[in-house]
Amino acid sequence: MSITFECSIKEDVVEKFNLALILNKEEADDVIEKYMMQYISSSFSKASQTYKAPPTSKIPRVIDVMNVDTGKAKNRIPKWALKAEQYNHKIVRAYFQVEREFGHVPLDELEKRCSDEVTFPTTYVRDFRGNFNQMKIDAPKSHGKVFEIDNGNIVIWDYVKETLMKNKEYFCR
Repeated sequence: MSITFECSIKEDVVEKFNLALILNKEEADDVIEKYMMQYISSSFSKASQTYKAPPTSKIPRVIDVMNVDTGKAKNRIPKWALKAEQYNHKIVRAYFQVEREFGHVPLDELEKRCSDEVTFPTTYVRDFRGNFNQMKIDAPKSHGKVFEIDNGNIVIWDYVKETLMKNKEYFCR
């Protein structure tokens, strides 16, 4: 079942959004629903990190059941760090390169870095969008959540930040 959802958005944002839809050949409803689902997932993920059941409780926590895969990238990052040809490694490497150059990581800059095989062969990823999207979610068949998008900039998910920073030198070689 679908419902109509209304909200007020600045005119210039709508114009840019419509241009982006044309560029990506996507429908507004699909894109908005996808980002709403990402927001919901991120919100529940953050909430699950702060929730703690009483130690003597024998009742399974609902949040644990909902987020069975939360944080799986934490265990995978050290393996990615050692495999420079893996797409996950290349995306993380590109992230650190862009961050060093700009002081922050705009999504469009990361995509350019990972899509230009001639200029940046060590960070080229054939299907950047698909692989990057797999690194923004924790789901049974995802790569594991590493990144979040905050106002058009990519940030490292707090839950894996310590692990990623411990392995940063391997990504930056």
